[in-house]
Amino acid sequence: MLTSKDLINLYPALVTPFTDDDKVDTAALTHLVGRMFDGGAQGVVPLGGTAEYTALSPAERRAVVECTVAASKGRGPVVAGVLSPGYAEAKAEGLAYKAAGADAIMLLTPFYAMGDQPGIAAYIRRFRAEVDLPIVLYEIPARTNISLAPETIAALAEDGTAIGIKFSNYDVPRFARIAGMVGDDFAMMSGEEPLVATHIQLGACGAVLATANLFPRYWSHLFELAAKDSAAAIRHQLAFQPVLDAVFAEANPGPLKGAMEIIGQPVGTARLPLVPPSPQTERLLRDALSLFQPEWGDAQQ
Repeated sequence: MLTSKDLINLYPALVTPFTDDDKVDTAALTHLVGRMFDGGAQGVVPLGGTAEYTALSPAERRAVVECTVAASKGRGPVVAGVLSPGYAEAKAEGLAYKAAGADAIMLLTPFYAMGDQPGIAAYIRRFRAEVDLPIVLYEIPARTNISLAPETIAALAEDGTAIGIKFSNYDVPRFARIAGMVGDDFAMMSGEEPLVATHIQLGACGAVLATANLFPRYWSHLFELAAKDSAAAIRHQLAFQPVLDAVFAEANPGPLKGAMEIIGQPVGTARLPLVPPSPQTERLLRDALSLFQPEWGDAQQ
């Protein structure tokens, strides 16, 4: 069974490729998963926000997990996202992904109902008991409008309910506080590209990143640098800022999918209400990507 020790280095948050007639493109997804592992990924994360979880039907989500598991066989773990707000659907999805071969679940903090901390903790503990897969907590208050208290995270870590967290939050002091409260058996994973090197210095052992779909080797190299030279890792991260500015200029993953088309790795467009990048953003993407494609594109892997 997956443990916190497996949650190290790069875990790309995979996009979901679509065909021209808006079906899940399993051939493109298989290729994408292979690219990620070829680029140094330790594991992969399908069905996060970057994967357009809410735009996929339950049958499509399960097909994505089945395809990702098959493509990852023998190469690394699959941590499948469950982003459903209601417990019944979340449990059904978790059990389906378990049956499909997922190694762990990245469980989003339940939203909309706005439970208090004891209620949220009870939700997560019940999910862990009934689905019986390791849980990576998913903290992204900008999307859910609710946060796990550091004390709640520490309690879920201490009793073994969760083995790690994807921390998608710009609150650096909060990250540091949580890192200081959990033990070595809990994986702190960055979910914010501009802060990966900083999070590593504060105790992160890995990262779940959307822009790894573009240049996985760029991000896996950051972990190599961080192990030897923290200043070099920070410089490496800062150099990528033009790409981040372009990719996140509009709602993710619209520009990200446009960027993948530009670098010759087409995955279709995002589903409504998301749209392809505007002409202005596309220009930003082309300018930024031209700085990195020659050195970090697939031809150099």
